[in-house]
Amino acid sequence: MRIKLSFELSGKRQVLPLNYQYPVSAWIYSVFGKSDEAFTNFLHKEGYRTESGKRFKLFTFSRLRFPKNTTKLIKGSDRMEVFARKAFLEIAFYLPETAQHFVSGLFADQHVIIGDRISQLAMDVVSVEVMKQYDFSGGTVKLRTLSPVVISKVETNKKYEQYLSPEDEEFGKIFSLNLLDKYKAACKFSGKEEVGFTVNDIKFENLTEHPRSALQKIKAFTDEETQVKGYLFDFELTAPDEVIAVGLDAGFGAMSSIGFGFCKII
Repeated sequence: MRIKLSFELSGKRQVLPLNYQYPVSAWIYSVFGKSDEAFTNFLHKEGYRTESGKRFKLFTFSRLRFPKNTTKLIKGSDRMEVFARKAFLEIAFYLPETAQHFVSGLFADQHVIIGDRISQLAMDVVSVEVMKQYDFSGGTVKLRTLSPVVISKVETNKKYEQYLSPEDEEFGKIFSLNLLDKYKAACKFSGKEEVGFTVNDIKFENLTEHPRSALQKIKAFTDEETQVKGYLFDFELTAPDEVIAVGLDAGFGAMSSIGFGFCKII
């Protein structure tokens, strides 16, 4: 399920931190919380589990979009000036059809403030559009990242993660394993019978000569602040249709619930 939120802004100068993905994620959780606290706590603390114990939140979202020439980077800072009167955000969820109307209704008429302790952007939801499901079959699609895809590995004998570029030879395998785990979690959540797909059923091919890296601080200005690197690029994915569908609804790669891995078919 995908929804498109349209926002209205004052049109006066506001300042938005570039590291806004975590605040957007927190707002989405808060919208759920106003309706069903138990479900929100489940998403935030537990998520959907695979048999091996891995947890996934099974939702993701795009970057905020503004009309052309209505934003300006503030030189020498991690902020942007926003003069827009409109903004747009797409959110994807892996949900049963019976819950889709309920979820889309939660976001109607919401007032949202996105930012950190230094600056915030205030706006109001003026419309919620349930987007048409992608119609694809045949097992191969070309996709474009609308938010960075994060793939990482833990360095041997070290405690830090190394974030991989799509050009890295290990990227495709880790990408495929992550997608397969999300598929398993989705089957368990929905009660669908899991087909025994393996990583050999999934093929990733980078189509962008120079993928663009994007850094994002998570929980900025707190003791838990971390910096995450993802990449923006086009790619071709060959996989069973039901596995591709999970990626489109739940995000590709890691940390999807913080706004990474939102993609569209091109």
